[in-house]
Amino acid sequence: MPLPLKGKVAFITGASRGIGQACAIALAQAGVHCILSARTQGGLMQTDDVIQSYGGNATLLPLDLSSYNPSQQIDLIGPSIASEFNRLDIFIHAAFQYVPLTPVTHITDSTWDKNIQANLSSSWRFIRTLSPLLYATVNANAVFFQPMASIQPFWSPVTSIQSALGAMLQSWQQEIMQLYSLQIHYLSLPPTNTLLRQSFFPAENKHKLNTPEQTAKEILAKIFP
Repeated sequence: MPLPLKGKVAFITGASRGIGQACAIALAQAGVHCILSARTQGGLMQTDDVIQSYGGNATLLPLDLSSYNPSQQIDLIGPSIASEFNRLDIFIHAAFQYVPLTPVTHITDSTWDKNIQANLSSSWRFIRTLSPLLYATVNANAVFFQPMASIQPFWSPVTSIQSALGAMLQSWQQEIMQLYSLQIHYLSLPPTNTLLRQSFFPAENKHKLNTPEQTAKEILAKIFP
């Protein structure tokens, strides 16, 4: 089969299941070497098995973004990729740690701290450690996801992160638009049958949702039209 993206390198978080896993497999099928990150090593190995079944190969990087202090691990990722591959064509940040939906006044200190650490601070640290490689790679792409289309009651743990991340990405894009060819994407996702969505919408009819593979195809079509 043709490999239109052969020679490219991608780093995908949340790659043990769902949309992150589907994106990794689709990229590997196109010839990309995928660096896979997620909390669960078993899930990463399953993704790697599928990639190998298609004749691809991957590098596994277990990483729990909700751990007490993962900052040092994240900060080392960019230099490690640079040392091993000297390029990064695609970064897809699909990891999102579930936090309970609750009224604003009921959010606990520990829930708020975990939410900020796992879902916002980690995004900033990934941007900081990976940006030198993304800038140095011609026509690189950085992809982030917007899980909710609008603000709704009880969704403040998610929409707060979403708004802050969106503002950060807009600033980043404006800062570099005249300097580098990097494309920064903040994509709204179609309703997709993932474990994370099931946590938020337990009574939803799963048969009416996209499969992760369908959503991954839509995502990659936007990155590589």
